[in-house]
Amino acid sequence: MPVTYSREAMLQGTVADERSLNRIFRLLANEQRRYVLYYLHEADTATELEDIALQITAWRGEKSTADVTETELEQTMARLRNVDLPKLADSGVVEYDSRTEMARFREPGRLFGLFLLLAARVERPLSKNSN
Repeated sequence: MPVTYSREAMLQGTVADERSLNRIFRLLANEQRRYVLYYLHEADTATELEDIALQITAWRGEKSTADVTETELEQTMARLRNVDLPKLADSGVVEYDSRTEMARFREPGRLFGLFLLLAARVERPLSKNSN
């Protein structure tokens, strides 16, 4: 019978088996989710969905937040609200309250934190304050 590991074990870095690595890589495989994690990690506080979406849209478009259109912002907010933030919350790396539309980074386990830092060093989008 195969051994299964809990989400908590993955986040705490207590196991480094193929399943926990696959979960980490699935979370980090999507550019928008990585950008959410970078932003929330840097913010270090609960942040409104609209603020997250504005910066993520700017990073993805390689432009300033002032150049983000209302349509682009709304599209990013919809995807964050319906797909990315719930997925990150289900995985335990983000706390997301859909009622207040506030999200915050949860301190991940060592293993997840290591891969997130590595991804950020390789890919680091523009500073979060790029206006």
